[in-house]
Formats: sequence, C-alpha cells, structure tokens
Amino acid sequence: MARHAAETPSGEIWFKNQRALRTALAVGIPALIGLVAILPEIIQAVLAEAGEALPAGLRLWLAGAAALITTVAATISRVMAIPAVDEWLRRWTPFGSTPRGE
Repeated sequence: MARHAAETPSGEIWFKNQRALRTALAVGIPALIGLVAILPEIIQAVLAEAGEALPAGLRLWLAGAAALITTVAATISRVMAIPAVDEWLRRWTPFGSTPRGE
C-alpha cells in the first residue's frame, strides 16, 4: 500500500483551504455553543441571585468573540499549510503534515 506522503511532490500539501475550513468547523461549533449558549446562562444565573439582569449586548459580544476565535484558528491552520511553514514544523516540531522521518 502506497503511503500518502509518497504520492505528493515534496513540499506540496493537499487541500490547504479544506484544512482551514475543517479547523473553523471544529473550533467554531464549540466556541459558539460555549460562548453564546452556555456562558450567558451561567452569567444570568449568577446575576439573578444578585438581582441584576444580563447586559443587553453581552450575547452579541460573545458571538463576536466566538467568531474571532474561530477566524484565528482557521488562519493559523491555513498558515501551517504553507510549504515553508510545514517544512519548519516537520523539522523542529511533531506538528508537520507528515512524520519527521518521511
């Protein structure tokens, strides 16, 4: 069975944009659920005990924070797919697209 790394020309990374989109999906879903759905409920419960209400723009601000986190993660994923960056990652870290020995 041929190895995937042997099928690609040296330094070429397949599906660079797909990697970034998958990262956006993997980070975006939990960020939105955690920051937009769960965290405001926790904050509301704490504020309700003090007799205060949830600030009006908090959910919108948290949605923006989730979008920012997702965008940064997808951008980092896309940058890691640049051949020079991937080569550095393979040489100096365990985070390259192929194992060090390949």
